Amino acid sequence: MAAPNRGLLLIADITGYTDYLNESELEHAQETLSALLELLIEHTRPPLIISRLAGDAVISYALQGAFPGGQTFVEMLEDTYVAFRRAIELMVLNNTCQCNACANVSALDLKFFVHEGRFGVQRLSAHDELVGSDVNLIHRLLKNHVVEATGVRAYTLYTDAAVKYLELEEISIAMLPHAETVEHIGEVRLWVQDMHPVWQRKWDSVQVTIPPERIAQQLEIEIEVPPELVWDYLGIPEFRSIVIGSDRQEILHRKEGRIAPGTVFFYVITGTPSSCRRPWPGSLSNVCCQKISCPFQESAPWFGS
Repeated sequence: MAAPNRGLLLIADITGYTDYLNESELEHAQETLSALLELLIEHTRPPLIISRLAGDAVISYALQGAFPGGQTFVEMLEDTYVAFRRAIELMVLNNTCQCNACANVSALDLKFFVHEGRFGVQRLSAHDELVGSDVNLIHRLLKNHVVEATGVRAYTLYTDAAVKYLELEEISIAMLPHAETVEHIGEVRLWVQDMHPVWQRKWDSVQVTIPPERIAQQLEIEIEVPPELVWDYLGIPEFRSIVIGSDRQEILHRKEGRIAPGTVFFYVITGTPSSCRRPWPGSLSNVCCQKISCPFQESAPWFGS
């Protein structure tokens, strides 16, 4: 086994599958589970690495530093949930079978568990087995009292360690605080994101397209990096300043801690006055500032496919 790593641990777990399986015909129930697991696998994109499947769950991890910004990770999970709910809706709409498995598919839902900690990766047969006390913790959190305490059935459960690691302090303000007592560990502080409002907000969302006649300048380049990470890097001031050529940049008017419509990227660029679109007031004629409003909807346009 290799040396222990630090990073994110993620479990995507299909809600209600045990009851669904007990009340349904096995053949059709297995087909439904297979289709939904394939969807979850497809949406477990780099830098996430799939460890293994466990019944009705997909277990994955990301090594420390893999996600430069937490908003991208949050929105990856949100878009996975939206894709899952769309798949369930299509199964219901296209159903012509009268068996229990097909009739009860709408009872299925999805929840995520996210933790940050130390873990080892042990290669066993065709999968990576994750080991360590933090791995044990996230598995034990699968049995919790979230529904009883909050009434939320479909959710993402972040440990406090994950929130701090992903720097989600602002975003977590919109989440529900929760706690679970875990044997031999004690109280674990948690944050619950209700995923149903995400589905309601995004179910009819479409990609934003800009007509060619409205494009002032266009540059295309192929980067051998997952698009989620490109988006993440472009949203981080120290990396975005390289693209813009600015000396300083701030992100203003976040919405619940996120870059969203109405967010403003404020740049300070040192140079000759002719290079400045908007001169800085006062005597600093060789300094200019620019404000660019974020035009994107809820998340990056390639998400939610």
